[in-house]
Amino acid sequence: MRTSFLIFFFTLGIITLLSAQLNDKTQLDWGQELSEPSGTFLSEIITSNETGIYALREKTKQQGFDGPSKIYLEHYTPQMKLRKSVKLDMKYNKKRVEFEDIIPFGGKLYLFTSFNNEAKRINYLFAQEVNYRRLQPSRKLTKVAENPTKNRAREGYFDFSISKDSSKLLIYNQNPERRKTQETFSIYVYDQDMTLLWEKEVTLPYPDQNVNIESFEIDNDGNVYLMNTVFDKSAKEVKKGKANYRYTILAYSATGEKFVEYPLELKDYFITDLTFKIANDGHLVCAGFYSQKGIANARGTYFFRLNPITKEIYANNTKEFDFDLRTADLSNRKRSRAEKAEQSGEVRKQAELRSFSLDHLILRNDGGAVLVGEQYFVDVVNSFDNFAGNRFGGGGNRYDYYYHYNDLIIANIRPNGEIEWATRIPKEQETRNDGGYFSSYAMSIVRDKLFFIFNDDSRNYDRDDDRLYGFNGSTRRTLISLAQINRDGSLEMSPLINNQQDNLLFRPKVSRQTGKREMILFGERGKKFKLATLQFLD
Repeated sequence: MRTSFLIFFFTLGIITLLSAQLNDKTQLDWGQELSEPSGTFLSEIITSNETGIYALREKTKQQGFDGPSKIYLEHYTPQMKLRKSVKLDMKYNKKRVEFEDIIPFGGKLYLFTSFNNEAKRINYLFAQEVNYRRLQPSRKLTKVAENPTKNRAREGYFDFSISKDSSKLLIYNQNPERRKTQETFSIYVYDQDMTLLWEKEVTLPYPDQNVNIESFEIDNDGNVYLMNTVFDKSAKEVKKGKANYRYTILAYSATGEKFVEYPLELKDYFITDLTFKIANDGHLVCAGFYSQKGIANARGTYFFRLNPITKEIYANNTKEFDFDLRTADLSNRKRSRAEKAEQSGEVRKQAELRSFSLDHLILRNDGGAVLVGEQYFVDVVNSFDNFAGNRFGGGGNRYDYYYHYNDLIIANIRPNGEIEWATRIPKEQETRNDGGYFSSYAMSIVRDKLFFIFNDDSRNYDRDDDRLYGFNGSTRRTLISLAQINRDGSLEMSPLINNQQDNLLFRPKVSRQTGKREMILFGERGKKFKLATLQFLD
């Protein structure tokens, strides 16, 4: 699990900086053009230091198998030149282990792998320290967690969270789902030396199929908090037109001995998305979206703070988005209908944002917060294809998946829970059968400004009125847009890089902010790719 902000894109090709960079608020420095090993892809920027950046490269297995078949750890110099690429040995006692994650923690780099012992029906999690210079994991494997498993297909999973001061590591161990039994999971807390501080196996008073663990955090003292949704009786989200679920936060003390459950309710509304962060004072800041119509919409924001010691919930507030923001993407006809519904009080026909997912909760120094959400949904189209049948021909059904990554909503919330401002960034991205590989956005926080970068259509900058064109996954007419949100919520948009000359595409999802004014960027064309550093000058 990664809480770092995602940012990514970049440029390939042999052209000068002046001919490609279109924005004077940034400085882009490119690295060398490189070739990717066959069948591999760069999946993550892991971390960075004064020697450069460390990245993860994967090679996927054949269809029908989960997880990567090969893992490479790569080191790039500050000039974005590849210094070393090492294939990691995924063996334990001559048997293959499965890759789980690579995490920087306590000034060290750790490789986590798992091994399913089918004879004992236990899935083990191992940690190995990785040498930053040689990129090699130590030969010593330390068992740091385990969970029971029925078989290889039902072995549960492991996830990770690091405290804000990087002094504590939480390993969350989700046990395999078992119907008609209570939800169970395990918690392991380690210090910077990877010494186990405490562990606890948890059994919740809810059926396994009726509870979902949504997110979890660990504070600097080793206290653990988990947010989950609990369904009433059945795992249906809506029952008789009302929400059939509730949110709760589970809190475990730094020793794991004390447990408290905090119910989170919002009467008469659907909580459509909710998350939390631990503030500097140890209190929990919770925020998300709510709706009056259903689970797939957002009418406004829900915000509150929770004192885990006194159990007090305060600064509890809901605030709807204004009408113009909720109807920004509607036609004139639909907007007119929504306006009439507002005047008549007919909730069912009133405008709400559709399919917005909460991506980031950013804590302000004064106790407020900033929410970032993106409109995301997938359309499935079923059609008859003459060539989709079996090997004897005859045709058959074909399923195409259209991935939509559209507008962004940024809401700035005061410490008392009121919306100070909410801004919508227009963006349209629709691609087919690619999982949105080049879609979505990259984000960077620079002092009191937010920057968002994404693939866009160059024709949107040839017009003075509404943006009519969207990114469709091809390099034709594609450029990189830079959207800047200022302290007062005002939006400035400008083209950042024009990549049409080089047939390159940027990958916003695989990225990382590496400094107060610096991002690592990436782009690829076929088997060619480049890394870059982007400096914010404003």
